[in-house]
Amino acid sequence: MSEITVKEAAELLRVSEKTVYRWIRQGVIPAFRFQGQYRFDKDELDGWARHKRIGGGVANGGAEENEESAHLYHAVKAGGIHYKIEGSTPAEIYANVVNFFPFSPTLSSTAKDSLLKDLIEREALVSTGVGHGVAIPHPRHPKDWGLGEPAVGIFFLDKPADFKALDGEEVFVLFVILCATVKGHLKMLSQVSHLVHAEENRAFLRGNPGRSELRNRIAEVFSLNPGVVEL
Repeated sequence: MSEITVKEAAELLRVSEKTVYRWIRQGVIPAFRFQGQYRFDKDELDGWARHKRIGGGVANGGAEENEESAHLYHAVKAGGIHYKIEGSTPAEIYANVVNFFPFSPTLSSTAKDSLLKDLIEREALVSTGVGHGVAIPHPRHPKDWGLGEPAVGIFFLDKPADFKALDGEEVFVLFVILCATVKGHLKMLSQVSHLVHAEENRAFLRGNPGRSELRNRIAEVFSLNPGVVEL
């Protein structure tokens, strides 16, 4: 985690320090206290700024361009397909889910703790269960999770769990979306929604397909060039 001060945050957001302190008091900007002083996670602040369309944004190594051109097929390869995830509540399930994302070694412990907190907080706002046994969890704000590209982890639960979905159906599979930009997140969300909207694809998912089989199905749904698919 790269920490910056209020002054540095103000410079990056192109606002006054007074404005930053006002946002902190209002609770609208992601900040934390360290030794009595407010600090910011630079990557988290960048995601927040992009989401709010504030300032010039923090340098993000071309993340926006990478995410705009990303595809669900490649994002699933980055996030992985996982089975028999245990837990009887969303919080218990998320505590297991975060262990499967391939965070870089330097971010491993802090990224996992941060992701778990973000997923639980997001679930507390409103259920991520979209119906028909599917949930699409994601952090509230975009953030660079040290993955280098968008990642969508597909997690098949050991037992269906109650996510308080509007249709009342218990969730059996999660599509967890991690992106550094709003545009990247919306693109992944759109493609996941398209995939699970079709009844035949939901029936396919209920059969706990193998990893290669599921990746090929995603490629087929989006009419990808067969040469892209790795068997």
